[in-house]
Amino acid sequence: MRKKIRPDEQELADAIRAGARCRREQMFGAYFEGTDRSDALGSAYEAIYRLPADATGIRPKGIYKFFACLDDRVRRCPEPGCIKLHFLDTLIIHLNDDHLWSRERIAAYIAGELDEQAAGKAVTSTENVERSTENEKY
Repeated sequence: MRKKIRPDEQELADAIRAGARCRREQMFGAYFEGTDRSDALGSAYEAIYRLPADATGIRPKGIYKFFACLDDRVRRCPEPGCIKLHFLDTLIIHLNDDHLWSRERIAAYIAGELDEQAAGKAVTSTENVERSTENEKY
């Protein structure tokens, strides 16, 4: 069942999906690397700003102007057993880096497309979940 969300949450979810199509590989530990890797927050940034082909080291500044939902309230991590509380911007990074959620799953969570049970299920696909320990740049 889809939960009611705000327009900026839907726009953020759409931006993550659009940016993920620009850089096919998921990144862990940094926003971007090279020409083909980004994390979930980096994907949203990619969808609203024109970036160079190699975006290594770029940090998503100014994204808060577009999505007030990123830092307007604290949210509980939807992963079962996790007790972390975050603003949405850091929750996205937490789900991406610590729980290895795919960018598409994070977008579905933000868009209210996952029920509580589905939101917390473990990743069933190994696609895009290889952790890059050498690139922990946050």
